[in-house]
Amino acid sequence: MKVRVASAGTGKTASLVLRYLELISSGTPLRRIAGVTFTRKAADELRVRVGQAIEEVLSRGRHLDFAAQAASQPAFLEAAREITGATLSTIHGFMGWCLRLAAPMLHLDPDFSMLGDWEAQALFEEEWNTLRYLAQEPGHLLHGMATDDLTEPLLYLFSRRSLAEAFEPGEGEANERLLRVYKAVYAAYEARLGSNLLSPSELERRALELTRHPRALERVLERVQVLLVDEYQDVNPLQGAFFEALEQAGLPIEMVGDPKQSIYAFRDADVGVFRKALREGQLLPPLARSYRHSQTLARFLNRLTAHLAAQGQGFAPEEAPPVESTRPEQGRLEIHWVDGELPMDDLRRYEAWVLAQRLRDLSSQTAFSEMAVLVRSYQSVPFLEEAFSAAQVPYVLLQGRGYYERQEVRDLYHALRAALDPRGLSLAVFLRSSFGQHTEEGPLKPLELAEIEAVLRSSDPLQALELRWPSVHARLRQIQSRLRLEAPLEVLKYLIRAPLMAGRAYHDFLEPRARENVDALLFYFAPRPPQSLEALLERLERLSRQADAGDVPQSGEGVQILTIHRAKGLEWPVVAVFDLGRKNTHQARPLYLGRKEDAGNRLTQWVALPDTPQFAVFKEQVKAQEEEESYRLFYVAASRARDTLLLTGSVSKGKPEGWVRVLEALNLGPYSPPYNRPEFVLHTWRYQPIPPSPVIGPSEPPESSPWVEARFDLEPFPPLFSPSAYKRLEAEPLPLPDPEEGEALPGRARAIGTLVHYAIGQNWHPDNPVHLANLEAQEVMFPFGPDERFSIMDEVKTLLQNYQGLLGTQLPWPRDEDYPEFAVALPLGTTVWQGVIDRLYRVGGQWYLEDYKTDQEMRPEQYYFQLGVYLAAVRQAWQVEPEVRLVYLRFGEVIRLEKTLLEAALNEIRPSEKRNAFSQPGS
Repeated sequence: MKVRVASAGTGKTASLVLRYLELISSGTPLRRIAGVTFTRKAADELRVRVGQAIEEVLSRGRHLDFAAQAASQPAFLEAAREITGATLSTIHGFMGWCLRLAAPMLHLDPDFSMLGDWEAQALFEEEWNTLRYLAQEPGHLLHGMATDDLTEPLLYLFSRRSLAEAFEPGEGEANERLLRVYKAVYAAYEARLGSNLLSPSELERRALELTRHPRALERVLERVQVLLVDEYQDVNPLQGAFFEALEQAGLPIEMVGDPKQSIYAFRDADVGVFRKALREGQLLPPLARSYRHSQTLARFLNRLTAHLAAQGQGFAPEEAPPVESTRPEQGRLEIHWVDGELPMDDLRRYEAWVLAQRLRDLSSQTAFSEMAVLVRSYQSVPFLEEAFSAAQVPYVLLQGRGYYERQEVRDLYHALRAALDPRGLSLAVFLRSSFGQHTEEGPLKPLELAEIEAVLRSSDPLQALELRWPSVHARLRQIQSRLRLEAPLEVLKYLIRAPLMAGRAYHDFLEPRARENVDALLFYFAPRPPQSLEALLERLERLSRQADAGDVPQSGEGVQILTIHRAKGLEWPVVAVFDLGRKNTHQARPLYLGRKEDAGNRLTQWVALPDTPQFAVFKEQVKAQEEEESYRLFYVAASRARDTLLLTGSVSKGKPEGWVRVLEALNLGPYSPPYNRPEFVLHTWRYQPIPPSPVIGPSEPPESSPWVEARFDLEPFPPLFSPSAYKRLEAEPLPLPDPEEGEALPGRARAIGTLVHYAIGQNWHPDNPVHLANLEAQEVMFPFGPDERFSIMDEVKTLLQNYQGLLGTQLPWPRDEDYPEFAVALPLGTTVWQGVIDRLYRVGGQWYLEDYKTDQEMRPEQYYFQLGVYLAAVRQAWQVEPEVRLVYLRFGEVIRLEKTLLEAALNEIRPSEKRNAFSQPGS
């Protein structure tokens, strides 16, 4: 196993592309090289860049530092043909590819499907609820053990299953009880997935199982000769064990990554997997040339990583090789501190104001859209939004996490829940939200917390609400009435857009970003509307646990605000890292996973619940890992800038916290000597009240565009319409079909007409039993019983016999050219008229256009418009002049129609235009 450390900006992807070229040149076919990276976007980018490099080698003989030998030309030609099918994918994509190769050996369906993590969590929870119900029976093996207090620990343990192949109980009876229940629920969950459904974690487990199956592993090794793995610092323990097993089986593996950028522990990434590869594998020379950073920033990053490595803060010295900038630009580093005696939130407001002023100054050289501000936590964002708005700095808040936990989304959830069951938490949220605004004392006013509490504490909350706040009670009743009358999606639209609060809709109370989020909620449900309110609520509740769902990204130009985790892999000319004084906080967990010192198997994690002996030890292990990752997070943030990096932080009462301490140790802290040079600024701002924003007077309204008052008249017909529908519905558009109702059942007349037209189009004979049997088997006959079928077929047979009696007498036979069921389309105004001519045929020099009717009475005028469309279409497309005839099969009569009548009927549909449809070009 070969391992290479590649720091930020050192051309990691370019090095992988060069390695592809070297392998192809040495005789390894591209189809035998597997490239694996962390995201689909990165995999697609790698495919594009490898393809471009191959094309460059074929056209110029070289790419970057690689020069191809003339003898390798055929190999690169072959690679160019194979690039679209080359194995370049994510880790999970590669694992799935391996499993499909040997699926039957592993008792898997080769066409297995993938579940999302949140869907897997929902299935596991369903199995837990089932077990909890069954375990209430005294004879159940887990009777008395499957209690409600295990719900949170079980779901947490399930969410971390990529950390270990097996969980074992730490010391204590509670841990043993938890693991016994977990294994029972997990076994039921696996049985439910079966052989054709896998979630990402189960995919990893199956892939690891494959490496222990000799024949299955042999199939993979037959197809892959070299495996290249990118971003190896982001793999989890199960993924690392999979790659390690492949390497031990003889597959050459080359991996590249940067332990300094391992920041995804919340996704189960474990930097220890990379470190093990560094210890046990062949260490390749690190990539030491930065193509991203200016001279000043490269020197700062070297100083920062050397200090952190020396202190053992986040990474070791061998993981932090110095880099040299290849760019001639000097670049700029600015460090701005805010110092004061006030609480941190007050200092952060001033810090955001300082940053906004600096970005405005820099905008004279760099556009706002080329700037980014990175934050460690979204709790820092409101300070930036306030300061940027006041300073008129345009900004765009990029996608964050927790979309389905946003207040506006939860407000809608609880409004629906309160209408369904007006009690408890949902009623409280409803009253606290915009829906709880009342008009009892004049203008709209929100309920106070004490007022809400009084309603909730009453013996009958609804009655108390009606007595004290009748306008709010009436609003809730309005929503409840909608629930009984309309589909769930329509009720959701009503909640968002109806003017329920004194003429104002819920939508009107939201900030622009929140409005975008609720609009996105409607777009999400529109393609797959839930069938019941309970299904809608359950869907929203499950989605709220989908941690990766983010806010709707804002559009527009401006400074981009995003978290450091979201910024990984990106870069900007100007980057600011805001709120360096924010402390590293630890969120308590329902249980902790850890490793025993005497346990050699790193794929086993031991579980400790609160009040068990190892709980405190494992908790400290997790907190130490989080502290380490926080330093790596700082490196990732600082390494996103190409030219200019701004670092800002606040210090309250002379006590530096968070990353301020790191820079203080480098003598770059708030109490270090100030600097002010072109390439480096270090400045400490003493807190002072933020100056008031300049008052901007009203501007002259812009002159209205000439098209503002324009109005578009409704067209009389849809863009695509049929002449038969025009006749049937008197020019009214056809209604959209209701997917719940299905298609309308055919009546007897429609069934007869359909079968007769089909038989004539197929030239079927009424005396042929096979033809009649085929007709009776048509789908249009399914709704009818045996007696009615017999009656219909008897009538169809009679009509077909009448048609046969007309052939050779009133209907010419045989024919020189014959086109049954002839489809035509005629553009007329803004509508394309589309239909099917029953029969168009030629006998000698005469063309005939016929329409067969099974009507009970003869009224030719009903069909003038329809046949006028057909006549105009045939004239324009083929430049022939057919004779137009109606064939009434019940009466055995053929009626020849006057063309002037057909032309008049067609031109009457747009009398205002006075156009002759028969003179239009083309059809």
